[in-house]
Amino acid sequence: MQTQPFPQIIEAKKTSPVPLRLSLGSAIVLGLHKAAMEVAPTTLYTMLGSRCMGACRFCAQARDSTADPRLLSRVIWPAFDLEDVLSRLDSAPMVRRICVQTLLYPGLPADLVTLVERIRAVNTQPISVCMNPVQPKWLVRLKAVGVERVGVGLDCATEEIFRQVKPGFHWDRYHQFLDEIMRVFGQASVHLIVGLGESDEALLYKIQEVHDQGFSVALFAFTPIRGTRLRRPAPEIGRYRALQLAHYLMAHDQARAETMTFEQGRLVRLQTSPLVLLEALREGAPFRTSGCPDCNRPLYNERPSGPRYNYPAPLGVCERLQAYRELLTYLADPTLAELETVLQEDRP
Repeated sequence: MQTQPFPQIIEAKKTSPVPLRLSLGSAIVLGLHKAAMEVAPTTLYTMLGSRCMGACRFCAQARDSTADPRLLSRVIWPAFDLEDVLSRLDSAPMVRRICVQTLLYPGLPADLVTLVERIRAVNTQPISVCMNPVQPKWLVRLKAVGVERVGVGLDCATEEIFRQVKPGFHWDRYHQFLDEIMRVFGQASVHLIVGLGESDEALLYKIQEVHDQGFSVALFAFTPIRGTRLRRPAPEIGRYRALQLAHYLMAHDQARAETMTFEQGRLVRLQTSPLVLLEALREGAPFRTSGCPDCNRPLYNERPSGPRYNYPAPLGVCERLQAYRELLTYLADPTLAELETVLQEDRP
């Protein structure tokens, strides 16, 4: 069966009410669900839509997925009455941002504008939206009603992988949309997934490209979900640590992809000073969740038992040392290896 293209979100009027879904952790912090949490979300994660018309091969919400329809990545997203959610927004002081994830369905842009208006009427926290391409007029309206920034799930480092993994969408249109977002908002986030078949070199050059254009990058680990169409293993933790560190250094203008050393696409040396590396590793910041400000996405890519791809809170000394050792299993950079003695001295 031929996949139909989706050059932009369809704007037809919806014919039935669309539920507002919350990540389970978000429901807990609002008091809409009772359960224990190791780390609370610092962003309230909502999802607009009940099923997606897209066919992204890794996504549980894809139209041809047989995965548990409550899932997005490893997170359950139950539906709630909008009035219940709005009435509780001020009851969670740990929440510092509201994120609206969107599915592809008829009437989404208008629904999204209405939702943001309703949220902004009762709450002043910054609002992020993650969405597929829409006409520029909708970006203008979203900014006018209170959206602070927009994130885009480009997901793939190369056009070839994009065509394989996101059938029906268009690589060039996504990049055009990013430019449109930048013109309206002056900032944007690009989501990239590690583990879709890309090389380290391709991924890091893509990160460098979008960083140079002024975008921030949210890095995710591919998460195998039963019932989705993509059959791949999760990335090895050592590789993810190496790419996290490289991404962090590039985001802080302390390294560039073109000065790094690659062998057959694999990262082998960062070409960064020992002091810069030591400062980053001592902080543990490279291994924390990346994306919009205050986005920590607890257990989005992880099982509670690990491995912990993205840490949702500051790393303790033992966690930093563990992340460093995971890094060394993949990246045999002599400069990194020489830092172990110093990092060991930080242990209590």
